[in-house]
Amino acid sequence: MSTSVKSHASHVNRQELAPEATARPVDAVDAPAPTPGVPTRRRGLLLFGLASVAASCSGLDLAACAAEGITTVFVAGSTGNTGRRVVQQLRQAGFKVRAGARSTAKALSLGFGADAGIEVVEADVTKGVDELVAAIGSAQAVVCATGAVGFGSNGAAAVDEKGTIKLVDAASRAGGVTKFVLVSSLLTNASAVGQSNNPNYKFLNLFGGVLDAKLRAEKYLRSSGINYTIIRPGGLSNEPESEVGNVILRREDSLFGLDSDPGRAISRDTVAAVAVQALLQPAASKDKVVEIVASPSAPRLSPDTWFENV
Repeated sequence: MSTSVKSHASHVNRQELAPEATARPVDAVDAPAPTPGVPTRRRGLLLFGLASVAASCSGLDLAACAAEGITTVFVAGSTGNTGRRVVQQLRQAGFKVRAGARSTAKALSLGFGADAGIEVVEADVTKGVDELVAAIGSAQAVVCATGAVGFGSNGAAAVDEKGTIKLVDAASRAGGVTKFVLVSSLLTNASAVGQSNNPNYKFLNLFGGVLDAKLRAEKYLRSSGINYTIIRPGGLSNEPESEVGNVILRREDSLFGLDSDPGRAISRDTVAAVAVQALLQPAASKDKVVEIVASPSAPRLSPDTWFENV
């Protein structure tokens, strides 16, 4: 059972860098997974998980299990490696999901259509704000898990900066959005805190200035007036939490992908869990930037405490 699901039980009762982090630089830039062909083991597990979620969530009182009136969440980048995990864990927590995807066919191929609690909607952050307002619909929260997959129209400036800014504008215009969770990256603010020569920062920023683009989007969100949580993960691993380690949470500009850090990589499952907890704890996570990595030697923390000291 995932961390977020374990924690969710208490909410209901109250009515309510890379895997080998030392071998190469931190890579916290997310991107959509390859278009499905023959189902992989991970995709098969996702399909099974969504079917189980559909069965287990169908009788839930969503008003009781959602926090602060948030019952429906729009996820941008829902077919990406991190986004799909966010969708699955949101359903496990009892939220309805509007799964935004450039390709609705791809979203359906992941099994999203098998769950009545997931509505697949076309959403491309490189398009207009009006289209994004329509995609958000009546959702009360937004999770942005998009990531550049190339250059030009699919590059960092178009997706990580301008695309996220458009999504923030759309959330403001949609009328009902009270929470915005942005999955960003470690080292976005590196140059401002004496880390401009950090090899991880220099390497990642070769890809269209992606970290600088993400930082500009972060700043725009922070000035928007929307209750936000910005999550800066270390190197993203497709391995489960049990393989990568327990989450370590720090305040902004505390972790730099160095060997001296308490951890460098983190499971995408854990990143998704932190995003879901930000929605389940909108007051504790209000207007916070949290940096996260993982380590097998780190103590296991209760999700209810994750945002207390950051």
